[in-house]
Amino acid sequence: MTKAKTFADIAPHYLAERVVSAVYAANVKRVAGKIGTVSVERLNKYIMQRAEQVSGITARSERTIALCMWRWAYDRGLLDIAPRGVLKMKARKRPTKAWTIPQLQALVKATRQYDGKWMRSQADLGQFLRAWVLLAYETGARFGDVMAFRAEHLDGDTISWTQSKTGDPMVRSLTPACLDACDAMLKRSPDTTIVGWACGKREAMRLMRKLLDSQGLGGSSKWLRRSGATHCEMAQPGAGRLHLGHRSPALFESAYADFSQLRTKTPKTPPLV
Repeated sequence: MTKAKTFADIAPHYLAERVVSAVYAANVKRVAGKIGTVSVERLNKYIMQRAEQVSGITARSERTIALCMWRWAYDRGLLDIAPRGVLKMKARKRPTKAWTIPQLQALVKATRQYDGKWMRSQADLGQFLRAWVLLAYETGARFGDVMAFRAEHLDGDTISWTQSKTGDPMVRSLTPACLDACDAMLKRSPDTTIVGWACGKREAMRLMRKLLDSQGLGGSSKWLRRSGATHCEMAQPGAGRLHLGHRSPALFESAYADFSQLRTKTPKTPPLV
């Protein structure tokens, strides 16, 4: 193997020795392509630029990806320069926010305004949005998994699948409303996917943004996952992490729990006056 000069040179060799999700692999290649030459000066400049463009958590994550590649390449002899002197970052995290149950109820109701409007795939737009919202909220599944759900994953009132990110199996019970939404989509599905057949990711995100804006809601479809987890935690302490399928208990609390909704469940000091 010839000596690497850029992060883009390192990325394919680095990924070849790891079993990772397609999303993570694409992220590694994207970051590698943006940084360019392997040097402390170039990486520090990139980190400072990203810190001004994106959240601290995202910038810190990209820094970690770059350092992992650099350390790996140095250990393998692809680079002669050790990764020293790289800028350190402190991520200032804002409190996590999720939608409330009334907001989500209004969101589901708002999908009715699109009933009878046909997409290019001949899917009913209202049915598509309703099935997506209910499935993502009730299963806690990531976008890619929701779009990959098929008829074969359904068994009575439950849905079973293997998480694409972790490889862990998941089983969730679905409400009658969610099952009805799935059945409506499956009646027209050409390939047995429940919602994935309706459109691609970019179009799906555009349509969801339009729905959210109609209700004055910030956030994105990712909030369906965190909202479901927060509401499970409200019902039973410890259920939030299980709803998401996290292996680490700390991840739910640090990135998914909306403590403004959990305030009635968190410990309080006894009154002194």
